[in-house]
Amino acid sequence: MIKTARLLETFLTILRMNSFHPDEAQIMEMLSGKLKSVGMMVTQDRTHNLLAFWPGTVDVADADPVLLCAHVDTVRPTMGMEPVLRDGSIFSDGSSVLGADDKAAVAAIVEAAEAISEASVSHPPVEVLFTVGEDVGHIGSKAFDVAPVRSKLAFIPDSGGPVGQIILGSPWAQNVQVSFHGRAAHAGIEPENGRNALGMVARAIDGLPWGRLDEDSTSNVGVVTGGEAANIVAPHAQMVFQVRSIDKGKYQQYVDDVLRACNRAVTELDGRVEHEILSGMSGFRFTKSDTIVERAASAIRATGLEPSYAVSCGGSDANELNAKGLTTVVLSVGYEDIHSVEESMPIEELNRLADVCAALMLGK
Repeated sequence: MIKTARLLETFLTILRMNSFHPDEAQIMEMLSGKLKSVGMMVTQDRTHNLLAFWPGTVDVADADPVLLCAHVDTVRPTMGMEPVLRDGSIFSDGSSVLGADDKAAVAAIVEAAEAISEASVSHPPVEVLFTVGEDVGHIGSKAFDVAPVRSKLAFIPDSGGPVGQIILGSPWAQNVQVSFHGRAAHAGIEPENGRNALGMVARAIDGLPWGRLDEDSTSNVGVVTGGEAANIVAPHAQMVFQVRSIDKGKYQQYVDDVLRACNRAVTELDGRVEHEILSGMSGFRFTKSDTIVERAASAIRATGLEPSYAVSCGGSDANELNAKGLTTVVLSVGYEDIHSVEESMPIEELNRLADVCAALMLGK
């Protein structure tokens, strides 16, 4: 049913459109036209997310709809980038990222709808959501109002790994800024009167493990700033840390561990500390027996693939939609080396993804 040549052309067309946030207007206009042409009703919210509803055919019009979602932005501008076909895959010309994350999913969703419409196949109601600003902080999905959504289940192809893989979990995460306050003093004349805030940061960091904490969790100190001059005992310093875990209990435990280490450090060095949560992400976790996972697995099997399962320590729009109460699972896209100039999309995987999207739309 999928027209592979049309799918490839759609993919190449949207790859050539720069869509680094907030420059998604051109690609949204093109996608809106394609969805309207198959009979979808299209709306856009104030953040420029696109939501489309496709009524089911008469025989299954009352069936429960499903939503397919992908983001149209990329990690950095692809202005002037020309896709290159080589060895069965699509690459960028080396001047930027390719943008298969997540334009491969966008193209696959559009082709699935076009193929179903062209074949006049009976289908239940379908919703399509294309979001903006995912790669720069889930901007679109954070602002998206799920109230108009009719679907109870949503599927987002937006992960590495071969097509057919279902992501069962994504992490809870938090970025925290910790401010340490000491006391300034002349470092050469009266250092004993100072309280070095940079020393407090160092002691806090030294008091904990970092990196991969266990099979579910990671932590990192990404920024340390502070001090005024080499001859001044540093009165202020800051660090920004992040904790991620696909286990909610561990996530909270590790955040608390870091904050306790910071409090110990300032107590030992006669300072004070305060912290501010800069950003966070709510995680999700499914099992193979959950309805949404079984639905995804059924669609994958309908295409001749055998589903596989994984968890991810990366976030996506699925984290935001699940937090808003819309049950959402992530599927693998098949892209390789994303967020780099070596990024590529195997054409065979692109075709498989479109088949899976069509199977989901058809309720298989």
